[in-house]
Amino acid sequence: MAHYFVFNFFAKEDGVFLPSSYYNELFYVIKKLFSTELFTITTVRAKNKREVEDGIWVFENFRIYLTTPFVELVTQNIFKIYEVLNSLFKGIYLKSISSRKVEVKSKGTLLSGVYAQKEGTCIEYEKEPEIFSETLRQQLLDIYYNRFGKYPEDQRFFFLITEDLKKQHVIDDRIEYFGKFEIFASKELLEMFCQMFCVK
Repeated sequence: MAHYFVFNFFAKEDGVFLPSSYYNELFYVIKKLFSTELFTITTVRAKNKREVEDGIWVFENFRIYLTTPFVELVTQNIFKIYEVLNSLFKGIYLKSISSRKVEVKSKGTLLSGVYAQKEGTCIEYEKEPEIFSETLRQQLLDIYYNRFGKYPEDQRFFFLITEDLKKQHVIDDRIEYFGKFEIFASKELLEMFCQMFCVK
């Protein structure tokens, strides 16, 4: 099982406009709070939203998911998260943070962007899918080691985006990819992937 955190927000009924930079702003605020980049967030999840060219209008209830292999980063900073996020966007407040357990999946849809970096350089999936997959495998191995103090015995991992490839470069040092995915991997690295990236 993987643990996802759901940030439940409320915007005033007649709507609040979030510029397209909201994703970037939110990421860097959380990065500063956690003192790490080892997490991902989703874009706004809501039934009632309106996307426009330079941003998004949100109305009443909406959610943003956060995933990290280091769940204690959220639980130990819960009050600071409320304090910081409630002052981030005018007209929006954070109602609650809930935790959700989800099944680990080897096929599905990416809700948070997947990225791969090698020595500070972003690997572009559409140009080098095999190198992207291998770089992602190395990243997951490093995260696994940081989490457990050892590497898994079974280190198999291969990642594919099978349909609906979408590229996003909003965060300076990440090129993120969305779409339908498939993974062939060991149990340990599959679980680490689903704890680092939000999927459904």
